[in-house]
Amino acid sequence: MNLLITCPFGLGSLLANELKKIGLTPRDTFQTGTFLTTDMYNMMRINFWSRLANKVFIELASGEAKDFNQLFNLIKGSTYGQYLSNTKLSLKIQTKNSMLSASRAIQSVAHKALLESIANFGKEENFTTEFLLSIENNKAHLYLNSSGTALYQRGYKTQAGEAPLKENLAVALLLLANRKFKSPLIDPFCGSGTIAIEGALLAKNIAPGSRRNFAFEKFKDFEAGTFEKIKQDAKAGIFKNKYTIFASDIDTQIINIAQNNAKRANVDDIISFQQKNFLTSNFHTEENTRIITNPPYGKRIKNQNLENIYTRLNDTFEGNIFGGWISTYSINKTKEERRNEKKLFNGNEQCYFQWRK
Repeated sequence: MNLLITCPFGLGSLLANELKKIGLTPRDTFQTGTFLTTDMYNMMRINFWSRLANKVFIELASGEAKDFNQLFNLIKGSTYGQYLSNTKLSLKIQTKNSMLSASRAIQSVAHKALLESIANFGKEENFTTEFLLSIENNKAHLYLNSSGTALYQRGYKTQAGEAPLKENLAVALLLLANRKFKSPLIDPFCGSGTIAIEGALLAKNIAPGSRRNFAFEKFKDFEAGTFEKIKQDAKAGIFKNKYTIFASDIDTQIINIAQNNAKRANVDDIISFQQKNFLTSNFHTEENTRIITNPPYGKRIKNQNLENIYTRLNDTFEGNIFGGWISTYSINKTKEERRNEKKLFNGNEQCYFQWRK
């Protein structure tokens, strides 16, 4: 099967590297995803193990679509019935440089074709199947979402602060900053605990999909025994070592939320949460200490003393302390020449991750 695996903007190369590490061969990687040809077993593994992906889509049909007749016939002849019976339908449209560009008309034709393709599949089941239709340079690709809800929704975060960091973006920050598991990790603006929790899941080798369900579990050819083996192998591979992770925030209520999230993720044993003011805190100077954080910016600014916060952040990343922070502010290249910068998006908000080389 051909897969399209999506991710947040700017993380395509990290996603491709992640897939290579589990023995797969991604191709045609781009800013927001990559492609892969594999089988049902590895499709399940990617959904269960990818810390960076948003969704894993299975290609159902591809071909020329210069007019609506071509598009209709292409979709009606898709392999949808191989995976599912009659369900509710959700269809997302993407078009670029194509003769077919009117999204509403495309939506109507594609939806009708899908309905006709499942007309003989019996009574409609009570769940929704998501499709993605991409038309670029007059070639259409119809995809089936095998993940369900986005994969960054791990299942441990039932509460969050304002404008929270998405889980897969938090993982990207940890990887970009070259997080060393044997050295301390500190997040002084922990919010609901995402960076600390994802750092702990990485360190303990806990699969990010271990607390959630997936759309592929409703497929006709779903192999429950094979998926159970994937889950049991993951449990057996959890590391028992002790790690040093500190997470703090000025807000006591948000600390309580973070602690509860960590408990649900089964990593509360290696994260030390404290109510602290960043401006008056001292930090560990053990070799290779990493501070990785999401300080106030954009929607989270409120009445924070931003100038003092960012001055302190600049001064903190000296000596034995490495890592970085994500914000809406780009680097002013003066004494920060030793830092890297990467443009990212937290939801729809453009950000920059700045980290010490």
